[in-house]
Amino acid sequence: MQFISLLVRRAALILMGIVTLIQGAFAADGGISLSRTRVIFQSTDSAQTLTVQNHGSRPYLVQSAVVGSPQGREVAPFLTTPPLFRLEENSKNTLRILRKDDAALPADRESVFYFTAIAVPAMTEPKEAEDASLAARISVGIQNTIKLFYRPAGLPMTAEEAQGRLTFHLQDGSIEVRNPTPYFLTFSRLAFDGHDVAVRDVVPMIPPFSQASYPVSGQVKQAQWTVINDYGGNSPLFSAAVQNGGKS
Repeated sequence: MQFISLLVRRAALILMGIVTLIQGAFAADGGISLSRTRVIFQSTDSAQTLTVQNHGSRPYLVQSAVVGSPQGREVAPFLTTPPLFRLEENSKNTLRILRKDDAALPADRESVFYFTAIAVPAMTEPKEAEDASLAARISVGIQNTIKLFYRPAGLPMTAEEAQGRLTFHLQDGSIEVRNPTPYFLTFSRLAFDGHDVAVRDVVPMIPPFSQASYPVSGQVKQAQWTVINDYGGNSPLFSAAVQNGGKS
């Protein structure tokens, strides 16, 4: 129990000490990276694995978790093991992601969560008198965050079929994009009449059975798009006519 208490105490000190979090996979000395850009957790899976690799010349302490929002403030029905570990220089460690036994998630659509790994430079065990100043000495952490999609079995179409099912409707100076599928669809490209939309500045991902609006000027006749597939790559290029108002 004393060891567990010390581990939790050290983890709290580490998190308190992170003044700046660098979003992304690499740091100046080589960096920390993940083996995937997204995780698809099927309802039939007992676990999913993910590798964290240290490409640099110094060790890190890594804390991992699955959370309910990119900001990490919501609890998610998944556990990671180990949740806290030391990652030596030029080494890697495999994590397991487990679904909690009591998790109740929708069976008719995907749910989205976020796997996050925060790495801070490892330090020797501080003396008791140094605890108060530890936070001040840790200034930079590296945060890697990727999406985790929970996918129920028995959905009425495949993820690949869903990619081309979006519909587009021009209404009051905006195009409403509707996702009638049970999958989250994340744009890697969206264009109206050949003009690319900065989707990351508006709405990059449309939830299942939902819609999002993108402002446009004048009439628009055609939409083109690609979405990110299960492996982090791009889907084929799709196109569809833009409807004037109304419902599909």
